[in-house]
Amino acid sequence: MRRWPLSFIALIAASLASSIVVSSAVLAADYYISPAEIDLVHILAPPPAPDSPAGKTDLQGVLAAVNARTDASIKQAQDDDQRTVFRFADVMGPNFKTENLPLTTALFQHVYQDGNAATLAAKNFFKRTRPFVVDPEIKILVVQPPDFSYPSNHSTFGNETGILLAEMVPENAVVIFARAAEYAHNRVVAGVHFPTDVEAGRIAASVIDNTLLHNPHFEADFAQAKTEVRAALGLAASANQ
Repeated sequence: MRRWPLSFIALIAASLASSIVVSSAVLAADYYISPAEIDLVHILAPPPAPDSPAGKTDLQGVLAAVNARTDASIKQAQDDDQRTVFRFADVMGPNFKTENLPLTTALFQHVYQDGNAATLAAKNFFKRTRPFVVDPEIKILVVQPPDFSYPSNHSTFGNETGILLAEMVPENAVVIFARAAEYAHNRVVAGVHFPTDVEAGRIAASVIDNTLLHNPHFEADFAQAKTEVRAALGLAASANQ
């Protein structure tokens, strides 16, 4: 019987472990939908070139938001760096918290993972540099993001969340959508995204949510999460009741 060197066995074990990790990451990113179903590269318009009039206007939008910072807006932009549905608790009510909503917590984590995979593919295609790279005078408020700028993943997630929460609680749709817009704009306030990155994220969110809402797996989980949210908020099972 042939005896393999321990170093070779260790290498094989490491390779297998790495494969398991990669496979798990792929599965996590494709919980409801795959990036192939959301071809943002062919849906989104290319971002403006830095030296173009539109690119310069985009940068001025960042500078205006940065110059208008207040202590309150700085804190909110920093807090909104978190990608969690519970950043919407301020418009959903005090009972909107993870300990009351385990199904909702899991649902939006999967929504984030699927959306992140789709936006990452677009980011890596467009390769747009961040505003603080274009203008090093811009001081960012959050940890420096390691990836490209367009589209904004935070804007995508915030708008995905706004659309879905408004579908769950249409009675609060106006304030939910306003909070989603604010969440997305705070990426400009933080100095890490251009306004067009944020707008591209809003478009991406609409495409992603439309696909999710026609997915049977998602529809089943969404129905359970909607029931959970409405119960936690003390609302009737249906908005029509």
